[in-house]
Amino acid sequence: MDYAIIGIIIGFVMGLTGSGGALVAIPLFISILGLSLKEASVFSLVAVSLASFINYIDQRKFADLHLAWLVFVGSIIGSFSFKPIKERSPEILLGFLLAIISIYALYSVWRKKKSLENGVTQFSFIKTLILGFFLGGLTTMTGLGGGVLLMPIFLSFFYLSEKKAVATSLLTISVSSLFSLIIQYEDIQLTPSLIQLGLLVIGIVAAIIVLKLMLRKINPEKISIARKLLFSLVVAFAFSKIF
Repeated sequence: MDYAIIGIIIGFVMGLTGSGGALVAIPLFISILGLSLKEASVFSLVAVSLASFINYIDQRKFADLHLAWLVFVGSIIGSFSFKPIKERSPEILLGFLLAIISIYALYSVWRKKKSLENGVTQFSFIKTLILGFFLGGLTTMTGLGGGVLLMPIFLSFFYLSEKKAVATSLLTISVSSLFSLIIQYEDIQLTPSLIQLGLLVIGIVAAIIVLKLMLRKINPEKISIARKLLFSLVVAFAFSKIF
């Protein structure tokens, strides 16, 4: 049942915030499976890619497909480029990167943003590829899906609405995390069985169903506050377990 519980937590966090799944998954895998930080950073990609894709299916009508796939193309290059760097990096460096990214993301979540609810997304082809490159590097180095950076960027620089930013983030995370997992798969010493993966999926789906029912009854402004509070709790939890 451990995998089902992990799935519920990750699915709920990613469904509501569009990010933060790995910040929950990594400390859970360290605590429950006894993995090292470097191993957990790879293992978490299994959960994050599953959770983000399942959540995306439920919110796909809001996603900006052009933006998501362009970022993914850049992430392919970033994943390949950073893989040998990760292999030579000490765990203290990975922990430091997690800390810096988490603090920045927490600041970005709470600061005021400009967004265009029905606006047209405008972005530079080169700059978006560069964003994807660093996303791929981040995902490979830390095991984070990248939503902790994508959400603030989609909201503050691409001026997406919150719903559109969450859906686009979920799609981008699912494909970039899966690709990063594939190129690092040989580094996983403990691979989940089909039963464990099934429990993980069941937990994620259950969280999505419950979350969807809850969101129908909650005022949009309260949902936005809930996203910020939940993400803050996720960061605090990650710090307490990893550091």
